[in-house]
Parts: sequence; structure tokens; C-alpha cells
Amino acid sequence: MDFEMTPEQQLWKNTVREFSEAELEPIARQIDEEWHAIPDEIIQKMADLGIFAVTIPEEYGGMAMPGEEMQYAMITIHELARGELSMSLPVYTLLCIGWPIIMVKYGTEEAKQEILPKVASGEWFFGINTTEPGGGSDLANIKTVGVDKGDHWVVNGEKAYISGVREATERGGGHATLFKTSPELGYKGATFAYFPANAPGTTYSTYSDMGRMGLSTGGFLYKDVKIPKKYILGEENKGFYVNMEGFNVARIVVSAACLGGAEKCLEISRDYVKQRVLFGRPLANFEAISFEIADDYAQLEMLKLMLHKAAWMIDQFNSGNTSITYKDINKAVAICKAHSPMLGVDIAKHGMMYHGAFGYTKDTPLEMALRGTMSYVVGAEGGYHIMKIIIARDYIGDEAVPFRGTQEGH
Repeated sequence: MDFEMTPEQQLWKNTVREFSEAELEPIARQIDEEWHAIPDEIIQKMADLGIFAVTIPEEYGGMAMPGEEMQYAMITIHELARGELSMSLPVYTLLCIGWPIIMVKYGTEEAKQEILPKVASGEWFFGINTTEPGGGSDLANIKTVGVDKGDHWVVNGEKAYISGVREATERGGGHATLFKTSPELGYKGATFAYFPANAPGTTYSTYSDMGRMGLSTGGFLYKDVKIPKKYILGEENKGFYVNMEGFNVARIVVSAACLGGAEKCLEISRDYVKQRVLFGRPLANFEAISFEIADDYAQLEMLKLMLHKAAWMIDQFNSGNTSITYKDINKAVAICKAHSPMLGVDIAKHGMMYHGAFGYTKDTPLEMALRGTMSYVVGAEGGYHIMKIIIARDYIGDEAVPFRGTQEGH
């Protein structure tokens, strides 16, 4: 059993951290408050570094290390989140390096040749598009429907609370989308496919969120949109399962973002309580504070280890290790996704409290981290209680599932 990164992984970690500290930290507040967008020059610098290429094979313009894609994705997002605490840029990036893994595995060769090189180069955005106005976690009951027209589907429906609607439309790219092709079959009649954001008949709207101001969130409306069948991911009417496999990938990088931000917030708080003197002694000398920091640090380190394990498990599974099952992966990933956002919010909140009134100002980035990380507590990529259902189902059994027949998994 070896917990040490390979020399190549450590070198990549150091490279991304240096970039994050030099290029992202100085502009994080401007991304959140002034620009409400990620500058094109930053995207280009990230592309030049190879950040968008870490999960894409060389034949499609990438630089993925075979069998280590998830580990490199996890390292990348963790380090970016340390530098841009609003979570806008980490979320943009985790989408663009997470969902291509599913296209590599399940996409057609024609679609991979068309899409992946543009994602690897930073030119196109690649997101996920499942949530509908009626609810996010109940994917078995989505209403967006595609009618078979031979070499394409004609799609009508609506999606909501989708990240990157503006970026995909303006910069190019699209979203992996779940829709019904045989509605009478329930979740067994869902298909997963790539939807170009600029497909004729597609319109988008945006929402005003409390955080992540540098990345748009909104919805798509589809009116007689033609989606070529070359964009299918997996097989027709089997998209629910491919989507769920993709969510395990997504939850790894989401957890990495939350833990990277939490790690930076905890360091900010640690340094502050060491130098802030009150009643003649540093704040760190008060056990109510030092013990809470100790607990947060312990939780952070344990979750980081679990996240490394979960990423390794997916890489091993994709490399053919038959000793690892879907249930093994589901449990490990759900543990990370359930607790990483909660811990990130708690660490940011605790740090604001240590800073006192100063913590309630925007002179510290802690409030920015709290607002951004909160998006993953309330439900993005699976809410806290949904993760508990997954853990209970795959540890206890189906007897623990309150809605049999529509639950996630294989």
C-alpha cells in the first residue's frame, strides 16, 4: 500500500499550485465581483499549461496519463481551488476535464474527433445538463423528450440550474444531456448525448446566484432541436446508467474543489490566529479555537485520503481491475461528496468567526469561499441526503432505499 504520489504527479501538483498562486489568487476577487466571468487570457494560459488536456488521450489533442486520469483531475482541481476561492474557475475546469472522461469511454469516434480537441485546447466548454425545473435528483422523471428521426432526434424540453450556459453558447461547446427517447420505460428509456449549445432551436437564460459569480448558471429551452445520433454517449435507452457513472467522476472533482478551497481557508485561519493577540495572548492559545482548528484539520486530512482512494478506484476500474465494483466506487465517492462541501462551508464559517468583524468584510476571501462552496451543499452533483441514500443502499442493501426502481446506480 503506497500513499505517495508518483514523481510525475507531484511535479504536476507543484506546477498547478505555482500557477494558481501566481495567476489566480491576485484576480479571484475581480472574477467574483467585477468581471463576473473568467478572462479569456486565463483560459488560454491554463490551456497552454495543459490543464484542460489531463483527462483527454493524446490522439484527441490531450495529454492524459493512461490509468491515472482521475488522479490527475483530482490534483488539478484541488490546486486551482486553493487559488480561486469563489469556485468559479475550479467549477468551470472540473466540468471541462470531468465529463470528457465519459465521452472518451462512451462517445462515437466521430464525436470524439470533433469535440475533444477543442475542449483540450480550451476553446470549447463541456458541461453536464440533467436537472429540470421539476427537480434535480429525480432524474428518472425528466420531461425532456427526443423523437427518433432516423439519423437524429428532435428534442423538446427544458433544463434548469445548469453551469456554463453562457460560456458554452458564447465560446462554443455543449453539455452532456439526459433526455427520454422511450418515455414509457421510465428511467430505462433515457438516453445520454452531447448537445451543442448553439444547436438551432436552443435558447438559454441565466440566474442570479449568491456565489460563483464568475461562472454562469441558468437553463436551456429546447424547441424542435435536432441532435445528430453521432453525439450519443453509450446506447439508446441506456443513458441513465452512463449518466450515473459520469456523476461518480464529477463528484470526485467537485470534492477536490471543496477540499482545495477548505485547505486554503484553514491555512488563512491558522496564520491569523497565530498572530492576532487578544487579552495578551494569541487567539491560537485559546483551546476553543485551537481544538476546533485541530478537528477541522483532522476531518480535512481524512477526506483527502478518501478522495485519493476514490479517484484511484475509478482509474483502476477503468483499467480493468475486476476486484473493484460499482458499489465500491459509489460508496467511496458518495462519502466524499456528502462531507467535502459541508466541511468546506464549516471551515470557511469558522475562519470568519475567528476573524471577528474583519471576517464579515470582503477584505478576507473567506466569505467568497463560503458562498461558492455552498452550491455543492445544496445539491449540485447530488445533495447531501442523496449521498447518504447511496451509501446506505450500497452498504445496507435495497431495503434502505426509499424509492426503489428510480435510484441511482448500476
